[in-house]
Amino acid sequence: MDPLERLSSPAPEFLDRLAASTRALHWLVALPVLLLLLTGLTNFWPELKALHVGGARVFAWLHVLIGLGFAVALVPSVIAILMRRAARRDARELLAFGLDDYLWLQHRVLRAAGLRSVGPRVGKFNAGQKLNAVLSAAATAALMGTGVVLGVNYWSKDVFDVDLVGAVFRWHTVLSVLLLPLIAGHLYMALLNPGTRESLRGVTTGRVRRSWAERHHGAWADRVREERRAGEG
Repeated sequence: MDPLERLSSPAPEFLDRLAASTRALHWLVALPVLLLLLTGLTNFWPELKALHVGGARVFAWLHVLIGLGFAVALVPSVIAILMRRAARRDARELLAFGLDDYLWLQHRVLRAAGLRSVGPRVGKFNAGQKLNAVLSAAATAALMGTGVVLGVNYWSKDVFDVDLVGAVFRWHTVLSVLLLPLIAGHLYMALLNPGTRESLRGVTTGRVRRSWAERHHGAWADRVREERRAGEG
């Protein structure tokens, strides 16, 4: 492209943020986890917990069925998705913690305390998103491991010792309760908070508004702009 023509080209209103493979991985985990959380919480609601159809507790049966299906399908699905270069690149960025992440966390703490602070220019994912991803993945793995024991015990009481099942059930419950604030915060940021609500567009359509990206993920927006210029050169 001619240099003058390139300089006169309008900047796109939207930027491509998440590839289809990354979005698929997000929803592959998010939807089953939400369903498992909803069906599991019925244990604290006696009327729902006691709901029976054909001699089986409806929500307990759904919880076990969804959980076992999730456990069986998750690992091969994740491996298949991570064979995609875009998904691997996003995974590397989510797991890469550096000085900018520390400065971003420091900035958020200072702002929460009412002090003036200027945050660093953020890459594709900020430190909060990275911590949420790591903690959610760890909690999901632990819940899946304990859930498999409970799911097997649901179908057969002869596999695991009753004391082991009791201990695993307590840990499963504690982990579920600990995961609740993470999920609630994630939903709040995606659905209600005006400053971060645009991220929901990214995880559904794969694109976000350029103006939002420049405000919240400036370093990443710069990188996208440079890649675009290189592609037009």
